[in-house]
Amino acid sequence: MSVGQRMGWLLALLLLPLGALSIVSTLVLNDQETQFRESVEESISTLLPLTTLEHYLQRALVDEMQAESHESVPNFAALTDSIDKSFAAVELGAAGTDLTLQPVTEAQQAWTTARPSVQRLVEQVRSLGRTNDAGTAMARSELELAIADITKARVQLAGAVKARYHRAVEERHRQLRWLVAAWAGTLLVSIALLFVFLRSLLHPVRELGAAARKLGEGESGVRVPVHGDDELTALAERFNEMAAYWEASRSSMLNEASKDALTGTLNRRGVLTALESALAAHHREQGPVALFLIDLDHFKAINDHFGHGAGDRALVWVSERMRQMLREHDRLGRYGGDEFLVVLPGTSLEQATNIAQRMARVVGDASLRESAHPAITIGVAAAPDDGSDATSLIEAADRRLYRSKESKRASPVSQLRPPAAS
Repeated sequence: MSVGQRMGWLLALLLLPLGALSIVSTLVLNDQETQFRESVEESISTLLPLTTLEHYLQRALVDEMQAESHESVPNFAALTDSIDKSFAAVELGAAGTDLTLQPVTEAQQAWTTARPSVQRLVEQVRSLGRTNDAGTAMARSELELAIADITKARVQLAGAVKARYHRAVEERHRQLRWLVAAWAGTLLVSIALLFVFLRSLLHPVRELGAAARKLGEGESGVRVPVHGDDELTALAERFNEMAAYWEASRSSMLNEASKDALTGTLNRRGVLTALESALAAHHREQGPVALFLIDLDHFKAINDHFGHGAGDRALVWVSERMRQMLREHDRLGRYGGDEFLVVLPGTSLEQATNIAQRMARVVGDASLRESAHPAITIGVAAAPDDGSDATSLIEAADRRLYRSKESKRASPVSQLRPPAAS
């Protein structure tokens, strides 16, 4: 998927669960508030008639039913009916899971025991003031029994209501814990999705940054792994194409900068660089390294008699003959003018001397067939016999080259043939 598509899916996966969870949380909290309000109202409507009746009967007992003080008498009949309705409603609700059946049953039994006494009190309450002392004592005794039964009914019913309240509180707490757990889980999943999304963006960017840094440091073969099918993948492909083009251009430029345009061999800078590399390997591995300093014989005479074009062709001819006799890992370069430098890694002084003699003989024999083709003179030096640095080796090879030149002048083996008459 593209980066835009991944962002769209991420937003959908984050917002949809969060939105759904917000709606569920709102519904649960609203439902809890409604249930709590209904529970409070039901508790009040259930316990208030019994409590009120108990209060009035206790006042009647203290004030001798209020008849002697000629005060108004409470409406016991209405309270009795209200209590009956409360128990009927509670009995229907007790079949559910929020009320314990036993306390409700015990409270209802206590009310059933007290109700006849209350009904009789309703009949007798207005005549208590006119009864004799014996009747008053009997009524008071019956009133005390009714109060005790009503108190028992109220206590049992209050216990049932309290137990239901505690269970409702536990249920609300359980729902809240589930909501908190759901929110925590959703947030963790959201963080994980966000991490995966950011990693899918940042990991390719880091790879591109690391590759660009290596490429800037001149390291070759730098490529970015290509995987997926998005904008970052396209960017990685373009980067790899750019790196390949840059390496090809750099290699071409280095080749052009290190090669001699005429002979195709290394130029002075290139061959000296090859010598330094061979000497560095010599210092690390303690292996031998040799070099040839080669000079063309009678090159000035070729230029004078045949022209500078013939001199250029002579340089090309000699470099080709020498290259054919060198090994693949040897390095041949034009040191300057008509001088060549050859670097032979892993070659001792004795081996290099044998190779130089064979090369001089082969080139000299080939030059006899063409007047414009020169022979060569070679000075040999090797490390560690003649030193361990480029300057020492070149100076040693130059001294041997000079001695070989002097020897040829004293006893020439071949002479340059004069040009044919026109």
